[in-house]
Amino acid sequence: MIRTLAFAFLLSCLGFNASAAYSTPGTGVHWTLDSLVAYANGDVTHSGGGVYNVYGTIFISANDTLSISSDATVMYAGGTHMDVNGVLLIDPPTAVVFTAQSISSGFNGLRIDSSNATVLRNFTLEYAVSLRINDSSPLIDSSTFQYNNNGTSTSFGNGAISLFRSSPVITNSQFLNNNRAAIQGGSNIANAPKIINCLFQGNNTTNQNVPQINLGASGTDTTKILNCQILQASTNSGGIGFLPTGTLRTVISGNLIKNNRYGITLAGGSLINALISYNVIDSNNTQNNPNLGGSGIAFSGGAAGNHQNSIVTGNVFRGNLWGITILNRAKPNLGNLTNADTTDDGKNEFIGNTNSMTAYIDLYNNTVDTIYAQNNYWGTTSAATAEDRIFHYNDTTSLGFVIYEPIQTTAPLSVILEHFGAVKEGNTVALEWATSAEKHLSHFNIQRSTDGNRFTTVARVDATGDGNYNYTDVPETNNTRLYYRLKAVNRDGSHSFSKTVSLQWGGMSSISFAPNPAHDVLYITGPDPELVCITDLNGRLVLQQQLQAGARSVDISKLAPGLYLIGITAVGGHITGKLQVVR
Repeated sequence: MIRTLAFAFLLSCLGFNASAAYSTPGTGVHWTLDSLVAYANGDVTHSGGGVYNVYGTIFISANDTLSISSDATVMYAGGTHMDVNGVLLIDPPTAVVFTAQSISSGFNGLRIDSSNATVLRNFTLEYAVSLRINDSSPLIDSSTFQYNNNGTSTSFGNGAISLFRSSPVITNSQFLNNNRAAIQGGSNIANAPKIINCLFQGNNTTNQNVPQINLGASGTDTTKILNCQILQASTNSGGIGFLPTGTLRTVISGNLIKNNRYGITLAGGSLINALISYNVIDSNNTQNNPNLGGSGIAFSGGAAGNHQNSIVTGNVFRGNLWGITILNRAKPNLGNLTNADTTDDGKNEFIGNTNSMTAYIDLYNNTVDTIYAQNNYWGTTSAATAEDRIFHYNDTTSLGFVIYEPIQTTAPLSVILEHFGAVKEGNTVALEWATSAEKHLSHFNIQRSTDGNRFTTVARVDATGDGNYNYTDVPETNNTRLYYRLKAVNRDGSHSFSKTVSLQWGGMSSISFAPNPAHDVLYITGPDPELVCITDLNGRLVLQQQLQAGARSVDISKLAPGLYLIGITAVGGHITGKLQVVR
């Protein structure tokens, strides 16, 4: 095994790009990584334990299935990838990691072609170009995509997930520090992903003019972005962007969209059908140039008789350069009490949206159209003061009116959840969360799940109004992973859900690391550790060490003092934890 590892390391250091390839025969056989080692003519090798190396592109042919049900780290040579035309089933106890043999060279990534039965669960893709999904609707759950878009490949796209005529379901996953967009699809290509309970943070590290979620048309299906956190992008990067040249149907609901260049942008006419509801759109002002953006939502496009069909209801707009801006003939519906439809009854809340050009403008109607914006809260009980926060005909007669009365005189949102986290502490789970606003809130129900789909309530915590909460759960289960969410219940019985968080619970209890806090050397105990990865709290990899047989120590003398996250892959599984480095 030592000779194999040394050879792999030498190939990585030389920037080796493999040109060989292996295809499974397409005979309806179920394959494993060990099957590929046996039959792929050296394109896949086993370094021992859960670590595999790939030196040539691997094709899983139609009719064949590759199953990876044990924890594993698969390290790819530069220029290689896996192409799935059959079925890929990844569902380990803790993690299957597809990574590069050389971080600087990266690898192409993973392609899924015409495969609706593919499932990726507890999967990590890093230092790749992309996960390219073509004509497929796979399930992606509890997975991580980080440091991708590493290099260029026209066949893979430029998002951590790149879509082509596909509608994946993406749940409980995180997208961290990818070089460009986290999820990307062409403007004229019908893609309709369902993105639920996911975290997007720090993507577009190359600071291009792209949002973290960058999509176009959906066709006859509906794109859904629900209960996600879309946070802290680069100064040029927005949160969610749609620029469709075909039909778009989308629901954007229950998300926290914060600290981006802008929150949401929708560009187009009557082919856009959007419901934007009950999001918190906060402090999207990172570029801080009102000439170039900074809107909570920016609507543009359309023409006379070709307006968007966009409804905006129940959202909080706080601390953006602009609350909402409207250009061309987009004409969104921000609150209309004159019709029988109750889904467009306003109920938006505007707080402290301001910029150096036009201070405290929550709504800028830079169009000739009349805009309905009734039944919203403008931070005031006075309609005259609300008028001062709206730019329209009364300010410049070339613009259209905004019909904003009647106004709401109390803020409608019950709670703004800023943070929710769960950490294993011995045989308990420590839950903590924080709010920045609580109105009409009765209590929180803490809900637990073993599969991320079916939840049961395990405790109730009454609302106190002070914004900081914690609870210690004692699960009686041997499941390897647990999922938690909060149900915020108002006094009138209405409710909303938080994002879902997950943590490793059972399994791998015999592997550990010490000391903690550590100084210069970290010692690993337990069954045959194979790979150690340490990241900072922003998700940046600061140390990766592949251990040879019998090795138990890791040199951490070059790490700065502070708190880090550590992951250890060993025979039989993978563990994660927090590591404190001291000097």
